[in-house]
Amino acid sequence: MAFRDLSDWINGLELEGELAKVREKVDWNLELGAITQETFDRKGPALLFENIKGYENTLCTRLFTGSLATYSRMALMLGVSKETPYKELIEIWRDRCKHRVKPIIVDSGPCKKNILKDKDVDLFQFPVPKWHDRDGGRYIGTFDGVVTKDTDSDWMNVGLYRQMIHDKSNTGLTIPTGQHIWRHWRNHRKVKSDMPVAVAIGWDPVLPAVACAPVAPGISEYEVMGALRQQPVELVKCETSDLYVPASCEIVLEGEVSTDFTSFREEGPFGEYTGYYCSVPASRPVFHVKCVTFRDNPIYQGTLEGVPINEDHIVSSVNHSVAIWDLLDERMTGVTGVNVDSSTAWANVFVQIDNSYYGQVHQVAANIWSSDLSNMIGKNVIVVDESVDVYDLRKILWAFAYHVRPSQDITVFPGWVSYLDPVVHPKDRIAAAVNKGERLLIDATRPFDNPKTDEWFGLKFAPLAYPDKHTMDKVKRNWKRYGIPD
Repeated sequence: MAFRDLSDWINGLELEGELAKVREKVDWNLELGAITQETFDRKGPALLFENIKGYENTLCTRLFTGSLATYSRMALMLGVSKETPYKELIEIWRDRCKHRVKPIIVDSGPCKKNILKDKDVDLFQFPVPKWHDRDGGRYIGTFDGVVTKDTDSDWMNVGLYRQMIHDKSNTGLTIPTGQHIWRHWRNHRKVKSDMPVAVAIGWDPVLPAVACAPVAPGISEYEVMGALRQQPVELVKCETSDLYVPASCEIVLEGEVSTDFTSFREEGPFGEYTGYYCSVPASRPVFHVKCVTFRDNPIYQGTLEGVPINEDHIVSSVNHSVAIWDLLDERMTGVTGVNVDSSTAWANVFVQIDNSYYGQVHQVAANIWSSDLSNMIGKNVIVVDESVDVYDLRKILWAFAYHVRPSQDITVFPGWVSYLDPVVHPKDRIAAAVNKGERLLIDATRPFDNPKTDEWFGLKFAPLAYPDKHTMDKVKRNWKRYGIPD
C-alpha cells in the first residue's frame, strides 16, 4: 500500500488507533522532546502536536513524530497486518528490494504551492524542537531525506544527516566520513564547487525509513522506496538545482554546502542514537538554505534520538538486518536469520546459521567486519544455530549461558569502532571519525566438533527438555477445549 503523502499516512494511523493528537499547548523547548520520550518508553502511538508554544500563527504550526516507533507501524508502512512479526518484516523488505521501481518525474506538485527565496527564508517559522537539554541547538533535520548528487555520474543519494539551526537561513550539516554524502562532498571539493543539497521533510513513511538504510553506493534510494511501496515515487525538480524531491512532500529546503573549510561553523553536541552524547561541539559544514517550498498548512516531521529503543532504532533494526543478511548471502552459505536488534542500536548483530561446516561461525564475523557496514554496525557478533530463535533475546541469552565455552568460543578482534561509541574516551580517539577499539565474536552455537554419545541419546549435544512436536501440535489444536484464557 502506497501513501499519497504525510496526511494520508497520518489518517491511516488514526484509523488504526495508532495516532494521538496533542491539543494541549506544549513548549518546543524540551517539553515536546520529553513527551516524545515518555511515549516511546510506553510503546505508545505516533504523535501529532497541534498547539506548540510560539507557533500559533507561523507558516507551520504542527509537528509529527513517532511515525515508525513500533513494529506495528512498520507493518502498516509496508501495507501488511499490524500483527506481522519482526522477522517477516525483514523478509518482506528483503524480497521487495529485489525488484526496485524507478521513479517518475512530474512537472509540479503540492510541495511547490508556496515558495520563499533568499531574504524571505526563515527556518524559525517551523516548530523545530530543542529535543534534549544538552543539545547544541534546535535540530531541524532528524527524520527526513537529504538529497545530494555526484559530480561525475547520475547517482543521486537520499540520506539522513542531522541539521542544527544556526540562524534563519543556515544550518549545520553532518557529513560523516565514509558515508555517501561524504563521497559527494569530496568530489565537489575536488572540482572546487559548492554542493547542492535538498532536504525533503514529511511524505510517505518510506522516505526516512530508506534514507537511514544502508543502501549500496550508486543505487537510487528512490528506487528502493518505490520497491517498498510497490508504486513509483513521483519526483519534482527543485527550484535552485537539478536535484529531485517527492512532489507531494510537506516541506523542501534547498541550498548548498560550501566545500571551503573556512566556511565551517561550530555544531553540536547532539544526543545520539547510542543513547549518549558521544560527539563534542566541532567545526562542521554549513548548509545555506536559499529556498524553501512547502504545502499549504504544512506539517513538520522530526524524531527524538537518544537512549534505545526510539523510532530510528525500530526502523534500522529492520533495514540493517536486511543489509547484513544480503551481505552474508553474497559471501557465504547457510545463513538462516539475521537480527540487528533495536535494543542495542546496531552495535550487536545476532546471526543464525545452519551450523553445517567448521569455520562457518568465523566466516560470519569476518564477512561483517570486512565490509563498509562495519563502520557503524556489528561491533559485537553473536552466532547461534537453528535450535535458537535469533529474534528472541531471551533465547539468545539462554544459548549464551549453555552453548558457550569461554576459552574456545569468545574471540576478541582489533579494529575500528564507531566514533560515536562512548566506550572510547575522547583522549584516546585517533581521528575525528574513527575510534581504535576491539570487536567481539561469541560462538553460541552448539559445539560442532562434539562426538556423538549414547549418554545423549546418540546426539552430539544434550537434547532439549521440551515436549515432542507431535504432542505439542495436538495440544495447540485442542487449546480452546482446555478453557485456559490466552
